[in-house]
Amino acid sequence: MSQNKESLRKRYKAARLSVEMGSTDEKSLEICRKIFRTVDWGAVDWMCSYSPIEKLKEVDVRPLHDTIRYKFPKIEIVLLGQDKRQSPPKKRFDLIIVPCLAFDKDNYRLGWGGGFYDRFLARQPQAVKIGAAYQDSFVAKGLPHEPQDIPLDMIITER
Repeated sequence: MSQNKESLRKRYKAARLSVEMGSTDEKSLEICRKIFRTVDWGAVDWMCSYSPIEKLKEVDVRPLHDTIRYKFPKIEIVLLGQDKRQSPPKKRFDLIIVPCLAFDKDNYRLGWGGGFYDRFLARQPQAVKIGAAYQDSFVAKGLPHEPQDIPLDMIITER
């Protein structure tokens, strides 16, 4: 099964990296807008999100962070670093925003490999978990998943 994940990861990574730099800006903004409209911000005290890796052309969620800091200054935002060997934060979060390389209809995500988010999300059952993904990374046939894979509560795309 992991070989299948690896071949999918390879294919979606190649597709992502072939996208022209800057062509995802508008899509990222729309994803940020949709996440902002979807979340009940009154129920969020602690949010965890990621710092997008530009060279990997991840969804840029920085405009969302800026909007939350401006409109809801009491919400604490913890940004994860870009090292997948980092230790997951111990804090209990109300909301976690997760990058997705690929995703399926059952809200399983494919990351860059390493299992960081699976380990982190497993310790956060109370949190609403939202994936930020481009629609063209949808895997219609579904992703292979293992017992340790944690499905997200929702995945938000530009569409």
